[in-house]
Amino acid sequence: MSYYTRLELSWDDGDYAAGDMTPEAVLLAARPFVVASDWGVEDVLSDLRESAEGNGLDRQGYNRIVAFDLIELIATVSRAYPDVTFYARGVGEEYFDTWARHFRGGAVLWEFGPFDPD
Repeated sequence: MSYYTRLELSWDDGDYAAGDMTPEAVLLAARPFVVASDWGVEDVLSDLRESAEGNGLDRQGYNRIVAFDLIELIATVSRAYPDVTFYARGVGEEYFDTWARHFRGGAVLWEFGPFDPD
């Protein structure tokens, strides 16, 4: 059985001393977490690239990866770039599987969802 999530990912790199944050930098920070999670590495990194390029809400991706794992994935990326604020929004197939997080230095600055429908 499949279950997909759309993930929107953006960032504010105004305080990032190294210059502009790139999708490649996001993938570099995410790879160890993805490998350790025993997911289809290239599939998930491809999905993440689409999200980091601004196409995450336009397509389904992240097959069978639950919201809390995606949230931890973005937290991991955020820890790698503590001077960048990351904004993530996920929309799953279920009506109440909607969530958002703002991260900086791996810490959650703001959050909502996912919601428990019960």
